[in-house]
Amino acid sequence: MLNSHEINALGQILDTTWGSSSTCGSPTVSIKTKMSGDTLSVTYTTLCNFASERNLRDQVRSFEEESIQIIKDFVTKTKKDFKEAAGRALKLKELSSTDSVELITASAFNPRKTGYYRRFATFRCE
Repeated sequence: MLNSHEINALGQILDTTWGSSSTCGSPTVSIKTKMSGDTLSVTYTTLCNFASERNLRDQVRSFEEESIQIIKDFVTKTKKDFKEAAGRALKLKELSSTDSVELITASAFNPRKTGYYRRFATFRCE
């Protein structure tokens, strides 16, 4: 269980509400976090363009692989920053991970569709 000093340090590390820390190297990718007790929820969101419905599953698969890698890199960086700030290692155990696709523009006359790809991952902090 985290003490109040460690919770404060983790909160400072995870604060991505403004500035350059609010994007992950791309203006179309966002990672937001939420702490609830000893549970850390990570939400990955990206804006994506789908070329056609025939290739939709393949395109979603590539977004899935990318989101898993970006969340993995985010967790690794968070652990490293926490160790520097709190002086001890942070253990994050993944409890669940799901994804979703939300189409925001679609037309019968245009094969290109725009949407959001989201991945929701939940970790237990130890």
